[in-house]
Amino acid sequence: MKILAFDTSNQPLTVSLAENNKVKNVFTTNVARNHSIQLLPAVRDIVAAEGWLLQDIDRIIVAQGPGSFTGLRIGVTVAKVLADTLNAELCGVSSLAILAEQVTTDGLVVPLFNARNKNVFAGVYQHGAIIFAESHQPIINLFDFLKGRNESITFMGDTTEFVTEIQSLFGERATILLPEESLPNGLGIVTLGLQEQPVQDIEHFNPNYLRKTQAELNWIAAHPGEDKPENYVFEV
Repeated sequence: MKILAFDTSNQPLTVSLAENNKVKNVFTTNVARNHSIQLLPAVRDIVAAEGWLLQDIDRIIVAQGPGSFTGLRIGVTVAKVLADTLNAELCGVSSLAILAEQVTTDGLVVPLFNARNKNVFAGVYQHGAIIFAESHQPIINLFDFLKGRNESITFMGDTTEFVTEIQSLFGERATILLPEESLPNGLGIVTLGLQEQPVQDIEHFNPNYLRKTQAELNWIAAHPGEDKPENYVFEV
C-alpha cells in the first residue's frame, strides 16, 4: 500500500510518503508561511522525489484536528479532493495523537496546543492509550488531573508559554519538549492512519475542531436558543 500523509494542523507542515508501515520520504518545515501555498507543491515534490505518480497513492492520511482552524480546513480539503480524484482511501487521525505516538516512555505523554487565554487543546496518553480525553479547556484543568497521578510526564507541543508553571507544579516528574523538539516526524501519522478504517463518506468528512469556530459562536449569539449547525451552514 502506497500512502501519502500530511499534517497542516499547526505552524509546522509535514508531508510523508510510506509504503505499508515503512516511511520512504518526509518533508517538514516549521517556517511560518501559508499552508495553502506550501502544501500542494510539497506533495508534488515529495511524490516526484520518490519516483511515484499521484495515481500510485492507495491511501491518504490527514491530521484531522485539533489545531489551527485555517490549517485544518486546508489539509482536510486537499485530502478530500485528492482522495476523490485519485479514488484513494481517506483516513483522518488526531493531531495530538500524532505527537504522542512519537514518544516512547512508561510515563504519561501530554501533547498540547496553545488555544490562547490560558486554554489549550490537549490530551493525556500512556502506552498509546488515551487516559484523559482530548478537549479544549483551561490548562489548569489539565494540571489538576495530572497532579492526581504519580507517573513521570512528558509535555510536548506548544509548551513555551507554560514552562515555568509546569516546572513549578511537577518538578522532576516533568520532561518538557519545546516546539522545535515536538515537530511531527512523519511516522506517527502513518502508524495511526494504518490503524484507522477508511472514511466511507468523503463528502461529509470534516475537521475535528474540538470547539466551535468564531463564526459559529457569532451566529449562535445572534440566534439565541438556535444552536443548530445545519441552520448555521445554510445561512452562511
